[in-house]
Amino acid sequence: MTSTDSGMSLQDGMRLSGMSYRDLWLRHISVSGTLGELELEAYVLGLLVPDDYQHNLIAQALNEFFIDLGEDYPVGYRDIASAE
Repeated sequence: MTSTDSGMSLQDGMRLSGMSYRDLWLRHISVSGTLGELELEAYVLGLLVPDDYQHNLIAQALNEFFIDLGEDYPVGYRDIASAE
Protein backbone atom coordinates (compact mmCIF):
# COMPACT_ATOMS: atom_id res chain seq x y z
CA MET A 1 0.00 0.00 0.00
CA THR A 2 1.28 3.43 -0.79
CA SER A 3 0.65 6.59 1.13
CA THR A 4 -1.12 9.64 -0.14
CA ASP A 5 1.20 12.40 -1.29
CA SER A 6 0.81 15.69 0.52
CA GLY A 7 -2.72 16.92 0.24
CA MET A 8 -6.06 16.46 1.84
CA SER A 9 -8.13 13.29 1.88
CA LEU A 10 -10.96 12.51 -0.52
CA GLN A 11 -13.48 13.16 2.25
CA ASP A 12 -11.94 16.50 3.19
CA GLY A 13 -11.79 17.54 -0.47
CA MET A 14 -15.43 16.61 -0.93
CA ARG A 15 -16.43 18.57 2.16
CA LEU A 16 -14.46 21.63 1.01
CA SER A 17 -15.93 21.49 -2.50
CA GLY A 18 -19.54 21.60 -1.34
CA MET A 19 -20.45 19.43 -4.34
CA SER A 20 -23.14 16.80 -4.23
CA TYR A 21 -22.06 13.18 -4.67
CA ARG A 22 -23.96 13.14 -7.96
CA ASP A 23 -21.88 16.09 -9.22
CA LEU A 24 -18.68 14.33 -8.15
CA TRP A 25 -19.85 11.15 -9.86
CA LEU A 26 -20.43 13.05 -13.12
CA ARG A 27 -16.97 14.62 -12.84
CA HIS A 28 -15.52 11.17 -12.10
CA ILE A 29 -17.05 9.83 -15.29
CA SER A 30 -15.57 12.77 -17.23
CA VAL A 31 -12.05 11.70 -16.17
CA SER A 32 -12.68 8.11 -17.37
CA GLY A 33 -14.00 6.76 -14.07
CA THR A 34 -16.27 3.74 -14.15
CA LEU A 35 -17.51 3.53 -10.55
CA GLY A 36 -21.18 3.53 -9.72
CA GLU A 37 -22.52 6.51 -7.82
CA LEU A 38 -22.97 4.67 -4.50
CA GLU A 39 -19.58 2.97 -4.75
CA LEU A 40 -17.93 6.35 -5.30
CA GLU A 41 -19.70 7.76 -2.25
CA ALA A 42 -18.57 4.78 -0.15
CA TYR A 43 -14.94 5.38 -1.19
CA VAL A 44 -15.11 9.08 -0.35
CA LEU A 45 -16.70 8.37 3.04
CA GLY A 46 -14.08 5.74 3.84
CA LEU A 47 -16.60 2.90 3.99
CA LEU A 48 -14.66 1.15 1.21
CA VAL A 49 -10.94 1.52 0.50
CA PRO A 50 -10.15 2.36 -3.12
CA ASP A 51 -7.07 0.98 -4.79
CA ASP A 52 -4.48 3.55 -5.80
CA TYR A 53 -5.85 3.91 -9.33
CA GLN A 54 -9.43 4.53 -8.18
CA HIS A 55 -8.23 6.92 -5.46
CA ASN A 56 -6.35 8.96 -8.04
CA LEU A 57 -9.36 9.13 -10.40
CA ILE A 58 -11.57 10.41 -7.58
CA ALA A 59 -8.86 12.86 -6.51
CA GLN A 60 -8.57 14.08 -10.11
CA ALA A 61 -12.32 14.65 -10.34
CA LEU A 62 -12.25 16.66 -7.11
CA ASN A 63 -9.15 18.60 -8.06
CA GLU A 64 -10.58 19.56 -11.45
CA PHE A 65 -13.47 21.18 -9.58
CA PHE A 66 -11.00 23.36 -7.69
CA ILE A 67 -8.96 24.08 -10.83
CA ASP A 68 -12.17 25.25 -12.55
CA LEU A 69 -12.49 27.78 -9.70
CA GLY A 70 -8.95 29.01 -10.35
CA GLU A 71 -7.59 27.33 -7.24
CA ASP A 72 -4.80 24.81 -6.70
CA TYR A 73 -5.44 21.07 -6.46
CA PRO A 74 -5.75 20.32 -2.73
CA VAL A 75 -6.61 16.60 -2.77
CA GLY A 76 -3.62 14.27 -2.53
CA TYR A 77 -2.76 11.63 -5.10
CA ARG A 78 -1.21 8.27 -4.37
CA ASP A 79 2.15 7.55 -5.94
CA ILE A 80 1.47 4.37 -7.89
CA ALA A 81 4.93 4.29 -9.49
CA SER A 82 6.60 3.45 -6.18
CA ALA A 83 4.21 0.55 -5.55
CA GLU A 84 6.11 -1.74 -7.92
